[in-house]
Amino acid sequence: MIAFADGSLVAGRWANFENLACLAVAGSSNDLAREVIELYFDEDQNLPMTVILAEAQSSARGRKGQWAAPAGRGLYLTFVRPARPEEPLTLIPLAVARWVRDAIEDSTGVAARLKWPNDLYVEKRKLAGVLSESRTQGEDTYLAIGIGLNVLGRAPELPFPGATTLEEEADRPISLAAVAQSVLDRLDRELSNPNWKEEPSLWEKVAVHRPGDSITVRRGGNEITGQYLGVTPEGFLRISTKSGEEIVTSGEMTRW
Repeated sequence: MIAFADGSLVAGRWANFENLACLAVAGSSNDLAREVIELYFDEDQNLPMTVILAEAQSSARGRKGQWAAPAGRGLYLTFVRPARPEEPLTLIPLAVARWVRDAIEDSTGVAARLKWPNDLYVEKRKLAGVLSESRTQGEDTYLAIGIGLNVLGRAPELPFPGATTLEEEADRPISLAAVAQSVLDRLDRELSNPNWKEEPSLWEKVAVHRPGDSITVRRGGNEITGQYLGVTPEGFLRISTKSGEEIVTSGEMTRW
C-alpha cells in the first residue's frame, strides 16, 4: 500500500509497472520523466516501466503549453515505457486517452468523449488531456506519456475557461485515490496485451466526432476545413476537403 491523496494505491496487482514514484509536488512529470530517461541512457541501463505521480505540478505542460495542476485537485502523472518493435507510436496517445476514458467511466460513471487527437471532453467541457513524448538513443526508444485529469472541485474554480472536473460532472464527491487506482489498473492491463489494429475503430466509437461533422484543424500557420471521415490505422485524422481527402498527422482542432 502506498499513501496517495485521500487514500492509498495498491501496486502489487500490476504486471507491467515496476516503479511508482508518488511526489507531493513536481515541476512537470513529463520533464522529470525525460531526465530519468537521460540518466538511464547515460548509465547504459534499461529503464523499467515507471510511473511518476505528483499531487501538484508547478510547471505542468499540455500540447498547447501550460496545464493547471493545483495541489490535491487532479490526477497528474507520466508513465515511461520502452517502445516495442513495430508499435504504431503515433497511435499510442490516442489509445491511452481511450483507456483513461474507460477507467473514468468504470470508476465514476462519467462518460467522457474523445476529441482528436487525445483530449477528453464532456460535451464542450475539457476534462483531461494526454501528452506523449519520446526519446531515442541508438536502437532504444522510450515513451513518456503524461496524463492530466481534473478530478476535484467545481468548474468555476478552474483557472481555464471551458474546463470541467469529475466531481462537477458526477455531481457527487469523488475519491482522487480511487480514480488514480482505476486509471493505473486500466493502463497496466491494456499495456499487457494491446490490440493496435482494433484501437482506431474503438477510439472512433467514443469520439465526439461523427462522419460528416464539419471541423477545422490548425496546422502550423494554416487551417484545414472539411468533414470528419475518421482516423487512419496510425491515428491520423482523415478530412474530406473541397480538393479531396486529406490526412492530417498533427494539429489542433479548433472547430468541431
